[in-house]
Amino acid sequence: MQDMFAACSLLKALCLMVLFTLPAAANDSTASLDTGELVLIPNADIRLEEEELFISPDEIRVRYVFYNTSSETITTPVAFPLPPVDYSYEANYSADPADAVNFVDFRLWVDGRNTPFQIDARAITRDGRDVTSLLAKYGIPITTFTSDEAGFSGLRNHLETLPRAAMAELRSVGAIHGPDWGEGFYEAWIANVAFYWMQSFPSHTRVVIEHRYRPVPTYTFYGNYDLEAQHLFDEACIDADFEFGARRRMADQPYEMLGATILKYILVTANNWRGSIGRFHLTIDKGSTDAIVSLCRDGIRKTGPTIFEWEGRDFQPNQDLTLLFLAPLPTE
Repeated sequence: MQDMFAACSLLKALCLMVLFTLPAAANDSTASLDTGELVLIPNADIRLEEEELFISPDEIRVRYVFYNTSSETITTPVAFPLPPVDYSYEANYSADPADAVNFVDFRLWVDGRNTPFQIDARAITRDGRDVTSLLAKYGIPITTFTSDEAGFSGLRNHLETLPRAAMAELRSVGAIHGPDWGEGFYEAWIANVAFYWMQSFPSHTRVVIEHRYRPVPTYTFYGNYDLEAQHLFDEACIDADFEFGARRRMADQPYEMLGATILKYILVTANNWRGSIGRFHLTIDKGSTDAIVSLCRDGIRKTGPTIFEWEGRDFQPNQDLTLLFLAPLPTE
């Protein structure tokens, strides 16, 4: 494994493809992207001493303290891969970015210093063909997120007015599906995006890595039917108190429906580091005093009107987090 990463300067694309392992999820309303921990090859010398994790529907912030227990400096690639964005089925991803590639506005600091990173973005078809260069040839972005409706309309107009030969070539490799010409086709590639950098961990030294980004959760509706069907009861550990609070809020809402935000965070990749996490501190901000939140974590304390906290020592993650936020729908 170490030999493989040593060759990353020559085989960057191959190395990063190994890191695209996080799942994506979707429902009837919007599609979500599960995001989470930094990824490093399993390392027996670097210990994750502390992790401070802040989660809200609008922002995720993480602060890691790493310690190199060995007698030598370790320099290794570190990556933050996003889950694949699958355009091969119709899904409405709720992202409104200023940057179509860094659509989560990922930012990085090492030991308090704003740190540059590289982005690897590739378009892969369902059968594994890399069509990144082909999309670039015809001026098609790998991700089709746009910051406003005008940008989206411009992109669609560009795609729909490509020459017939271009459309035929894109269709022949499985990059698009649909009619031979005109409206009705749709993108069929999978966008893989990862942020990565080379990180040095000096011997017997602590290194602080911080990053923040905007999550892409699922936005949908949640009503009495969902409670009766026990949707997300196991995944988000919905208990009797949460159900009571949900029903009380639903009773005051038109159609007895609440707005639901489902946010998933990958934790288990932290097990790549040496041993358990020495100290893990989780802070959740539900955003509104009218909202309620449920997740699988015992012993959470309410420390503010919208803030909940949990702390663990020698923490070994054995499952990822699913957070369900319910809130009254906005009124016009």
